[in-house]
Amino acid sequence: MHNRRDFLRNSILAAGALGLRSEALIVPPLPAQDMDEEKYWKLIREQFPLSHQRIFLNNGTIGPSPYPVVSSVYKDMMEVDTEARYAGMEDEARQALAGFLGTDKSEIALTRNCTEGINICCWGLPLREGDEVILSRHEHVGNAGPWLNRAKLTGIKIKAIPFGQTAEQTLDIVKKTVTGKTKVIALPQIPCTIGQILPTREICAFAKEHGIFSFVDGAHPPGMLETDLHQLGCDMYSGCCHKWMLGPKGTGFLYVAKDFRDTVQAFYGGGGVDTGWDLLSDPPLLKGYVDDGHRYYYGTQNASLFQGIVKAVEFHEAIGKGKIEKRVRKLAAYLQENLLKIIPGIEMLTPVEAISRGAQIGFRIKGKEMADLQTHVRKRGIIVRYVPENNINCLRVSTHIYNSFKEIDTFLQATEEFAKGGA
Repeated sequence: MHNRRDFLRNSILAAGALGLRSEALIVPPLPAQDMDEEKYWKLIREQFPLSHQRIFLNNGTIGPSPYPVVSSVYKDMMEVDTEARYAGMEDEARQALAGFLGTDKSEIALTRNCTEGINICCWGLPLREGDEVILSRHEHVGNAGPWLNRAKLTGIKIKAIPFGQTAEQTLDIVKKTVTGKTKVIALPQIPCTIGQILPTREICAFAKEHGIFSFVDGAHPPGMLETDLHQLGCDMYSGCCHKWMLGPKGTGFLYVAKDFRDTVQAFYGGGGVDTGWDLLSDPPLLKGYVDDGHRYYYGTQNASLFQGIVKAVEFHEAIGKGKIEKRVRKLAAYLQENLLKIIPGIEMLTPVEAISRGAQIGFRIKGKEMADLQTHVRKRGIIVRYVPENNINCLRVSTHIYNSFKEIDTFLQATEEFAKGGA
């Protein structure tokens, strides 16, 4: 009871700081004309229950939700369990996501995470033994695992490519890797390792020109970058709401372009997937699949989490997606520039090219173990991610709207101390 009182008190105080009711969006759509920009972002920071006892620079793993998201999920769960209400909010969540992502609602399926959507596409595509799929050497297990599993079980072939230091170089690598057997290009728009932004729109256009399926692992861009999937031009895109979108944990989405829907076979059945079924006919039959993204998800869902998705979208849109992208990229650029300036022996893995740099910076320090640096800064209350995948062995730092230049300076100071041999 005490914790609940504290939570409600903090929510009301945060809302009061901006002159809004606690049940309303507690963020102004634009900073007041007489408000300093850093003061504005400090007010945004107060909308998060995230502890002030730590500096959280690991949004690439999980994104703390702001009060409007947390309170809406809590409120809806209480209503469901008080009124014994069944389901709901699916249409609202899909519509919110469609608007946020630049798609039609019918192209959105609700999933639990990015990996679930990847598996749906990986197994739903009509691939045969010997068909080639292009991945990268920077994959998260969520994108690598499904394709490697299908390769193990059905004999498709995986090609893993490196990235270039520029968007043009990366696009050229993709083009040179394609053969007559290439059937899928399945790359992240932003890899989890070093945060490099790939030239995804150009890659998808190239794939379409050559009759190749394009799948995009979109775990990171929505909520970090302004994202329009129709403009991106991909066939399929899987993302999650619990990273940069700051939504409820265990929520995600799958986009399948409407003209590509009949290419991705649905393998799981249940309520909402079909156009009708009959166990009394001879033989029993499934009549068909709905002409909608609902063919890829089914059964009882958590309506309260869907409410949280809606509130997360509203939170971003109240601030402004363009304003958020500008802020998080500005923080990351400041971090990268100063790492290069003050850290001896640094090996910068994230490109310095602006169009290839988002809000995550990956680096190594010559002669140092990056896992030790993670431990070093954690002792100072700074949370970052060590990246061991594929022997990359770097440190990844994520910057979101609740972070400040002062926090980055604290991280830089601790990193410089470590680089120079401090404990």
